[in-house]
Amino acid sequence: MHLKRLALALFPAAALAVAVGCFTDPVYPGNQVLGSFRFQAKLDAARTTCDAGSREFAQLDDAGSFYFEGTFSRDTDAGTGFLTVLGFTRDAGYTGQSVNSTHRATAPRASCGTGCEDSEIEENLNVILLSDSQARNVARDCARLDGGVPEGTIPAPTENGYDVSLACGTLTDIFLPGKGASCNCKPATCTTVYTVRGDRQD
Repeated sequence: MHLKRLALALFPAAALAVAVGCFTDPVYPGNQVLGSFRFQAKLDAARTTCDAGSREFAQLDDAGSFYFEGTFSRDTDAGTGFLTVLGFTRDAGYTGQSVNSTHRATAPRASCGTGCEDSEIEENLNVILLSDSQARNVARDCARLDGGVPEGTIPAPTENGYDVSLACGTLTDIFLPGKGASCNCKPATCTTVYTVRGDRQD
């Protein structure tokens, strides 16, 4: 589950312990929260070049999926956007109904050899956000999007919160080799691709 792995890689254990001990309501950056989603990421074997059978590259259940939760928010005044996963916030770009978030973190892997500590994962989440009416027009089935945006009211703020109920797209993990003298990553670089569907939780 590389979204979780990326978040954990950026926090010291002590900070995580403190975070786990707090039970306050989460605060998200920006002045507009679009929503929190539970995502299913399903392996796209045709576009995956890593060994998906290795837990080093893909931590999947028996159906070839894994799950994670994330919250989209943005600062409408500054024109900046965010994706928060496991309490860690990373940048996200918003263009119309599309959201793109790319993040890179150090992720040592055994296949790079003993002493290789600077291998990395570069991860990209690219989704389209659908309003409730748009989601209903495709029967809440991301496969029916066929690369386009369905008819319906576009996502927008309402008196009951932001009108977005479904997120559809892809998650791509690129495993990059370490550069140290002790690094002998096999494969040097490979990619794991997932199709993702996110259902609004709040």
